[in-house]
Amino acid sequence: MRIPNWYRVEKNGIRFYQAWNLQETGLVMHGFSARVGGISPEPYASLNLGLGTEDDPSNVIANRRKYASAIGVDAERIIVPQQSHGNRVVRVSRSDEGRGALSYASGIPDTDALITNEPGVTLALHFADCVCVFLLDPVRRAIGVAHAGWRGTVAGVVTEVLAAMSREFGTQPEKVLAAISPAIGRHCYEVNADVAEAFFKAFPHDERVLSFYSLVGKWQVDLKTANRMLLLNAGVKQENIAMSEDCTCCNIEDFFSHRRDGKTGRMGGWMALLPFS
Repeated sequence: MRIPNWYRVEKNGIRFYQAWNLQETGLVMHGFSARVGGISPEPYASLNLGLGTEDDPSNVIANRRKYASAIGVDAERIIVPQQSHGNRVVRVSRSDEGRGALSYASGIPDTDALITNEPGVTLALHFADCVCVFLLDPVRRAIGVAHAGWRGTVAGVVTEVLAAMSREFGTQPEKVLAAISPAIGRHCYEVNADVAEAFFKAFPHDERVLSFYSLVGKWQVDLKTANRMLLLNAGVKQENIAMSEDCTCCNIEDFFSHRRDGKTGRMGGWMALLPFS
């Protein structure tokens, strides 16, 4: 695995991050956006991509067009779910293009992961500390994108995505390339006892995921590592997982963070298969 396995891109004034393992295949267009280059005012400054926020929708749509142009997709054809911190996975196709693109109400309800095997169909999920997990099956030519907050993580949303890709496309997990986006880091993610208990049940005795920080008397959760463990347990190979080291809460210049700021914007984890050559 190349180190670092994520890198930052600047294009037409827009900043975003890409995973080496996905980009090097030449099979997808993808990106995890930074907050730089948009038109939204505080507290959404500036590249807010979330229509579920209280930002002016016209600002968000303009920002989406800027970001879409930078990564090479059509902003009016992206497919956006109404994320609910669950583990529901929906297979989408060209007939779904535009759902959630220009209005929140038109998004796919109660869904936290999308999959497709149709070239050009852009999966678009949005984040402000939660983990974005990109999945690419280079053999069956299929993709998935998942939104994994703490509830989605303990509910195994990435496990559900892999199961859905296997069922729908014949995906074999050992062939899958996975990329775990910038997200809140363990050192910034202190949780209460009820959340700690949920993680203990989902990841028993795994201090890589859940640990007690005695100096402040708080439990800390590593969401990125938790999702990496889920991928490994489902059969994805260690060497096929690119996990970003960036913490969205620490890096105020590049990322929105709900934990840090409360009312804030959303980054976009977007991906589409390129046409077959």
